[in-house]
Amino acid sequence: MATFQQKYESLKQEFNELDINDDGKLDKNEMFQVLDSKIGKQFDREIAEELWSNLDINHDGKVTVNEFIQILLKAEDSLKSKINNCRTTLELNYQQKRETETNLDYCQSNEKLNNFGVMEGSQLCVIVIQAANLKADGKQLDPFVTLQFDKFEKQTIINKGPNPFWKEIQKFYFPVQTGKEDLKLTVCDFDKYTPNIVIARVDLNLSNNSFNLKNQQLHDIWLDLYDINGNRSGSQLNIQIQWVYSKVKYLRDVLNSYQQQVYQQEQELLQYERDLFILYEPFVKWRQLNTKGYQKPISQEPTSIIPISYQQVDPTKIVKPFCDPLLDKNSKFKLITILIGLIGCFTLLILFYKAQFFDLLLIIDFYILWEFNALNENRIKTLGILFGMSCFLDVIWIFCIGMKWLGNDSHEIYIPYEISIQKMISILVIISLILRLYLILNLFQLSQEVQNITNPQSIKIQHKSIVKIDMQNTHNIESKTYLHNGRPIVIY
Repeated sequence: MATFQQKYESLKQEFNELDINDDGKLDKNEMFQVLDSKIGKQFDREIAEELWSNLDINHDGKVTVNEFIQILLKAEDSLKSKINNCRTTLELNYQQKRETETNLDYCQSNEKLNNFGVMEGSQLCVIVIQAANLKADGKQLDPFVTLQFDKFEKQTIINKGPNPFWKEIQKFYFPVQTGKEDLKLTVCDFDKYTPNIVIARVDLNLSNNSFNLKNQQLHDIWLDLYDINGNRSGSQLNIQIQWVYSKVKYLRDVLNSYQQQVYQQEQELLQYERDLFILYEPFVKWRQLNTKGYQKPISQEPTSIIPISYQQVDPTKIVKPFCDPLLDKNSKFKLITILIGLIGCFTLLILFYKAQFFDLLLIIDFYILWEFNALNENRIKTLGILFGMSCFLDVIWIFCIGMKWLGNDSHEIYIPYEISIQKMISILVIISLILRLYLILNLFQLSQEVQNITNPQSIKIQHKSIVKIDMQNTHNIESKTYLHNGRPIVIY
């Protein structure tokens, strides 16, 4: 790590090289001219203008050596700080993504859905937060809330006043079977000597689309309360509610969000790296001091697009989109790549005797789509159909060759070795045909799996760590807590 004195001396030398007329000051044109000459092309004008606006502190059109050094070091520190923060956030999200993948693999092999599409052990989580404008009728209120769901009933602790706030968080869990059950919330006034008085109530059906509980996120909602006659009471109840009916679908949504967030963060980090590269580029001595022994990016992700070091950053580099691990790690997809590789080898051998360019184009198309992360359900099905057409053409070819052999056309003269080559090529075509039929079967199976993986809806996730904690659970079902939008989300 270079010391401040070393940086100061190197930047002072750089300043003297920029100062063409040796007056101890730089003007704007003088700096732009030398920056262009140092890198052999026009220096990025947007960065140059921003740099100059920061250098010329007193706006007199001139920059002294101390201003020059101070601003460059400040710009360097700012970019390095942003880079380090990006790396920390990326490493955290990589870890969260890996944990989510592990959880998803487990859930995919263990989750069972009933006839209503609800997983076994599904639960509804409800948290009562506060109430507002409860009718007191001139007396002291001691309100509490009862929660009824199917045959289960629970209640909050007793509070005080017409606007109670439950500071102690109580999470209530209810088993869900159909997703059409009603949650009945009743606000009561506690009385030590007489029966409790109902102040207001409200019913909430899980299938109510206005609350969209099907998206499995945590909802913070205010409910209008009604009196015992069914009229609006003017009171309200604030609750948090979440229902996870499929852990697999929920975790796929989370994983999809992590992939998008990681890709955006990698692009952001790459941009900061490029900016620092551009800042260093004209100043050779300063760049050598700062990039010597520079720490490599912390990411070990196979799809990471983070440059290895500042010297290796190519500002014109086109970045490959973030790859989908659910596809790359799919065993059937790996089998398909092996089959296509084998078919490609047979195709090249067959090309010496028979035109097989259609198969070759399909193989090239597959690898192009894979390289650019463009494989989806429809394209995989299309490849399967095209390979099917290829098989049909080869069946016709084999039939024609077979009829030719059976015909024993005595008028046609064969070169002795030509018959052997023809038979060998026919065997290769038959082997290739069998491989392609097996490939088509796997392509259509993979397209179905991709359809299950793909979710068009995007959920924005805050960069918070996944927290696993023990939750209150009256039914002894394992629970885990995730954070969405900065709030804990429980899945069972």
